[in-house]
Amino acid sequence: MRRHTIGTVTGIALGAALAGCGDGRDGGNPFGSGADDGVTSPEGTGGDDVGVDDGATGADDGGTAATAPDTGGLDDAADDDGPKLDVGAAEEGGVGPCEGPNCDSCTYVDLLFVIDNSGSMGDYQNALALAFPDFASTLVDALPPGTNVHVGVTSTEMGYSSMGSTSINNGACTFVGDGNQPNSAFYVTPDEQDSGRNGAQGRLYAPGGGPPFFEFTTDGGAAQLADLEAWFSAAATIGEGGSNIEMSAAPVGWVADPANDATNGGFIRDKGAVLVVFFVQDEPDQTPMTIDGQPGGQFVLDRIAAAKAQCGGTDCIVAGGFLNANACNADGNLPLDDFLAGVGESPVVQALPDENTAEDNPAAAAAEMNQLLSETLAGVIAQTCDEIGPEG
Repeated sequence: MRRHTIGTVTGIALGAALAGCGDGRDGGNPFGSGADDGVTSPEGTGGDDVGVDDGATGADDGGTAATAPDTGGLDDAADDDGPKLDVGAAEEGGVGPCEGPNCDSCTYVDLLFVIDNSGSMGDYQNALALAFPDFASTLVDALPPGTNVHVGVTSTEMGYSSMGSTSINNGACTFVGDGNQPNSAFYVTPDEQDSGRNGAQGRLYAPGGGPPFFEFTTDGGAAQLADLEAWFSAAATIGEGGSNIEMSAAPVGWVADPANDATNGGFIRDKGAVLVVFFVQDEPDQTPMTIDGQPGGQFVLDRIAAAKAQCGGTDCIVAGGFLNANACNADGNLPLDDFLAGVGESPVVQALPDENTAEDNPAAAAAEMNQLLSETLAGVIAQTCDEIGPEG
């Protein structure tokens, strides 16, 4: 398996940084395996109000977006303040089979961003929103004209916990949330208990009560791109009111599940479609190590690969993210590591920008992000599109 890496992240164990775990690392090595009985201080409390950039508006003459009912989001007060788009119901499956000179490449691309919405992520979300326009333009240029693209965002919340703490011992981490319960207690699935929280449990996030995903074509023009950028700015700034038990891999396993059809129906296409799963998280993945008797990462991988069965399963999935090396996988991979290792040919990973840079100079942080998004990820998506071919 070829792995594209940029920046300082090396090795196969990739995840997200541990806040307060420095004492457990050997000489600052994030993969140190020395014993550490310390416990990080709680991450803090998180409210129920996931913020939306209410000032983000887009041109109302080019963009299209899929629609779904408002599912009782975290910020219902913003329902009337989201970006103003031409909203129309997309037919399930998008456009029809490819016809014409560009039919050697894929017909569709589905972009899923899994964004940490806990209490430490606001600056990174803002930087991602600033980075996205360059990435979108690069992707449009890299893909054949007429390629139909979906863009959606979900969060790292499965079940809500107002706090989270991590203890580390010999490279293995234990995650604890409200009531001193383990992280597995917060793996709450939508088929058994729908929390109704906007963007949780693998549901796509509907910014301002608007469409839960955006649909466009690569030859749709500048006005459509402007609408896309406005929508993504609101969706990426999903806020900091989510669970402080942060599961990055787990929600992916529920994006294509019928339990989430109210928001997600039609988002993931199968035959002739590249699926891109991109993670943004500053903590280690807290998905349970075992789900239904399987390793957690393999459980998630099997479920999302099943949604791509006609296309070719994992061969049609591109994955990566802004993820820092961490000390939690010294004794074995976390579920996210196993997921990244199991999809496609070329996972693309880069460390998050420095926290102070993201806070003080978000434009500089966005430029760092585009070293991965525009300079690498867009090309990997286009290459995969060429390899899998069109629908039909």
